[in-house]
Amino acid sequence: MAFEFRLQKLLEYRENQKKIAEEELARRQREVLSVQQEIMRLQAEEERLLENHRTQQGSELNIMGLIAMENYRCFLQRCHQERMQRLQKAEKELERQRNVVMESWRSCRSLTLLREKAEHNYLEEEKVSDQRLNDELSINCYMRQKE
Repeated sequence: MAFEFRLQKLLEYRENQKKIAEEELARRQREVLSVQQEIMRLQAEEERLLENHRTQQGSELNIMGLIAMENYRCFLQRCHQERMQRLQKAEKELERQRNVVMESWRSCRSLTLLREKAEHNYLEEEKVSDQRLNDELSINCYMRQKE
């Protein structure tokens, strides 16, 4: 008779939940990376804007250009601030998801250990049962030879 773990369905369910949690963790990691890239792009854009302003400072003063540049710089700073808030939120969600993955890993691990222990006990019982059968066969054979 083959070994059958009585909690196999639960183990499969938890392994599936762990896989889903890991996929969600990967998605959240990509989201954090995306927001970080947006922040870097905004910082680079602001640096480019300031560098452009420095190069034009030597030429004649253009009030409308300065106002437009300052408005755009303020817009970039607001976007940067919004992305920073989004990044903080995404990092919190990422950490929460890491905890979910760790918990699902622990639950799978505990069931896996239970399965391994149950399988080991089953194999030991099978070994004892086989040994009893061999002993009984040996005794019967010995008794027949004596008759």
